[in-house]
This record gives sequence, C-alpha cells and structure tokens, in this order.
Amino acid sequence: MTTKEMFKVELRDLVLLGFVVAIKVVLSRFSLGTTVVHVSLGFIGSVMLGYLFGPVWGAIGGGISDFVSSALFGNQGGFFIGFTLSAMIGPLIYGLLFYKKPVKIWRIILATILVTVIVNIGLNTLWVHLMYGMDLKAALIQRIPKETIVPWIEMVVTYFVLQAISRVKIRR
Repeated sequence: MTTKEMFKVELRDLVLLGFVVAIKVVLSRFSLGTTVVHVSLGFIGSVMLGYLFGPVWGAIGGGISDFVSSALFGNQGGFFIGFTLSAMIGPLIYGLLFYKKPVKIWRIILATILVTVIVNIGLNTLWVHLMYGMDLKAALIQRIPKETIVPWIEMVVTYFVLQAISRVKIRR
C-alpha cells in the first residue's frame, strides 16, 4: 500500500469517522475514578476506530477525539499533548491488529495487553508524573491494581463489540 493510498479517504468514510469519534467522546465521559486512576468506556471507541479505519486513520480519529473532548469538556489540569498521543496510539495498535483481519481471540488479547502496557501503564503514568509532579513509582503503584483487573473486562467487551461490528456490512 502506497502512502497516497493510505491517506486516501472518501466523504462517506469521513462521515463515519466523525460518528465513531463522537461515540468515543461520549463513551469516554462515562468514567469512574480519580485523575490518576480512572476507568472509562472510551476504549470501545478506540477499538472501533482501529477496526473500521486502520492504524493511520484510527490514530487520527483518536487524536481528534481527544481535541474535541478537551474543547467540549475540558480536562483536569488543562490540555496536555501527551494524553493526545496516548489517545492516538491506542487506535493505532488496534488498527494494526484488527483492520481487515478476522476477529480472533488471540488478536484481542494481544491488542489489549499492548494497549494496557504501552499506553495505560507506560505513557499515561508518565503523563501523570509530568503533569502533576507525582512520584513516578507512586503513580505506577496506584495504577497497577486497575491495570491488572480492567483489561480482562475490556477483552470480553472488545470481543462482543467486534463480533457485532463484523456482522454489519459497510460498503467501502
């Protein structure tokens, strides 16, 4: 696939991208927890972005969703580009593993583990440390219990979401 083909997009795809970004923004609002440790349904939007649009457009949609969410609802501590990067890397990983590929449990497990380790534990802990001056070790210790429990729930939800989306025939 050439670079030109990778960035080529039709109007109906942009409209669908806008809908999925809106879904991600709305689902991200359903969250529990503190600034340091919180659980939300936003991962469903990231999964959808990666599955439907691939790594490049999924990442772009993830970045747009963070900008829109920040503009509409604000963020505690203000806008921080690091969290935008995290919002882009999640759909990028999902896109690499799900885009134009059959729904397989091993892909879901691998994608969830990669997003958990790279984005949630790695990058987001670093962003919390940089933004709030929190000790990196303390932030990590607070986040580990959540990151050992929540990914299992995300895997189950991801499986059902991808099964449902894969049954819908979207003409491209």
